Amino acid sequence: MSRRLVGSVTAALVVTVSGGALLIDNARADRRPGSATNGSRAAARQTAHVTKKDLAETQDVSGTLGYGAQSELSFGGHGVITALPSVGSVVDRGGELGEVDGQRVTLLLGDRPMWRDLHEGVTDGPDVAQLEANLVALGYAKSASVGPNQTWSVATTDAVKRWQHATGQAETGAIDLGQLVFLPAAVRVAEQVSPPGSNAGGPALKVSGTARQVAIDLDAKYQSLVKVGQTVQVELPDGTTTPATTTSVGSVAHAAQQGQDPTIPVVATLRDPSVGRGLDQAPVTVYVVTNQAAGVLAVPVGALLALAEGGYAVERVTGPTTTTLVGVKLGTFADGWVEVSGDVHEGDQVIVAQ
Repeated sequence: MSRRLVGSVTAALVVTVSGGALLIDNARADRRPGSATNGSRAAARQTAHVTKKDLAETQDVSGTLGYGAQSELSFGGHGVITALPSVGSVVDRGGELGEVDGQRVTLLLGDRPMWRDLHEGVTDGPDVAQLEANLVALGYAKSASVGPNQTWSVATTDAVKRWQHATGQAETGAIDLGQLVFLPAAVRVAEQVSPPGSNAGGPALKVSGTARQVAIDLDAKYQSLVKVGQTVQVELPDGTTTPATTTSVGSVAHAAQQGQDPTIPVVATLRDPSVGRGLDQAPVTVYVVTNQAAGVLAVPVGALLALAEGGYAVERVTGPTTTTLVGVKLGTFADGWVEVSGDVHEGDQVIVAQ
C-alpha cells in the first residue's frame, strides 16, 4: 500500500510536516515499487518533472536588531560636563564626545586609554605613538616627521598645535588628561548617563558600536549549524529581508529559564548598514541555512508517496495512460522541493498530488 505525502516537509532539526496527515490514496492501494498502472488516471493527474537544482534547508530563529553591546564611557578628568552629543549620534576619530568646563573632549582611535598629560618633555611611551598615529591620520602631521614613535618631538608639538588651531582650542602644544578619549573604533551614543551640569568624574555616556547587528539567543543544540562568516537572511518587522554575516558564535551555553533549552549568543552584522536605520531596537526573524545540496535531482514534495512497508516512492509516467512506482531515497528538503535518488533521471515526469 502507498500513501501520498501531503503538506510541507522539512528534515532533521528543521523539518516538519505541515498540514499533518498522510492520506491513503485508495487508487494506489496494495501497489509496490515497480508496479504499473494502466488507464486514464496518469493522463488526468497533475505532473511535474524531476529537476536538477540547488536546495537549502533553513532554520528560523528569533533575534533582536540593534547596535550591539553598550558600555559606559568616562572622560577621565575633573570639572563639570557642559555639553554632550545627542542620543543616536555617531562619533568617529577627531569627533567631539562632549565638553567639560566648556572645553571639547575629542575621540581618537586606539587601544590604550589616556592616563597622563601629554606634552614636550614627557617620557617615552606607547601612548605618545598612539597620539602621533592619530595626528597623521587626521592630516596634522606626516609620518616622516613624527614616526609615529614613542618619543615626543618638536614635530609632535607642532602637530598638536595645528590640531588645536583647527578645532578652536588654545594652541598650547600640550594635552591635558581628560581632553582626549581613546577607543578602538567609532561609537554611537546610546544614552546620556550624566547630563550637562553633572560632575565629569563619573560615566558620561553609554555608547555602542556603529554597525547594525542582530543578537540571537540560539538553542545550544544548533551550535554546530552556525559558523562565523556564514550568510543569514534577516526578516525585518516590515516583512522585508536583508542579508547579514555572522561575526561571532558563542562557545558557552547560557542557562535558560525553567522549561527552556540553554542557548548560545550569536551576532550577525547587516551587510547594508542603512537598512532599518530608524529602528534602534526591534525583534526580527533570522533564517539560517543548515544544509545545502547543489545540483541534485529534486521533485515537488507533493510527488512523494509514503509506502506502507516503509520508505518513499514517486509515480513515474511511462506512457500516455501508464505509470510505475519508483522507490527513492530522500535528501534535502527546501521550498516545497525534496532531493531524491534512486532509479530516477532528470526530465522524468512524475505524478503530483492535487
